[in-house]
Amino acid sequence: MTPQQSALDVIRGEHRALGAVIDALRHVANEIALGQLATDFRLLWSIIYYLEEFPEALHHPKEDQVLFPRIRRRIGDIDATLDDLGRQHTSGRPYLNALQTLLGRMEAGIPDATRDFSDKVENYAAFQLKHMALEESVVLPKAVEVLTAQDWEEVAASFCENRDPLQDRSAATSGSEWFRQFYSRIVARVPEPWGVGARR
Repeated sequence: MTPQQSALDVIRGEHRALGAVIDALRHVANEIALGQLATDFRLLWSIIYYLEEFPEALHHPKEDQVLFPRIRRRIGDIDATLDDLGRQHTSGRPYLNALQTLLGRMEAGIPDATRDFSDKVENYAAFQLKHMALEESVVLPKAVEVLTAQDWEEVAASFCENRDPLQDRSAATSGSEWFRQFYSRIVARVPEPWGVGARR
């Protein structure tokens, strides 16, 4: 596999993994709001922590610091798109802050917090899915068009350091192992059909 193929596989795989986690959160939050699923606070906090630690701390910074700058050096016709995506990376933090606040209110039994949480999850999901779609439809094709072999070697080396646990089940690094075990716990607690946990 070439460095280009390796890098693209990792980036797209991370997007798929993030999309799967967000989709599970959407369905679980909605079913809880409808009274069709018991609230599992440990599960919900685990998912939000995963979203905070993986895309916010690992995936997005590598796009900002490694992938986007190399595209800018080769061509400038999507600079505005890259600027917008960079701002969106920063904008994701307030969404998670709002979810954390509402989850705390749910635990405190504050009226309407459960419905508000579900609504905010939908907003966060729409934001992230639109963001990833823009990267997949504009940024990655442009990267294929303009990046050199050396660029791809550097991008692949960076993204392969901390692959998402859904994608890299054989990584030996302590960080990857921690994320892999953490994600496995999330999957074990999410009810079917999105995970393998039992419904309550």
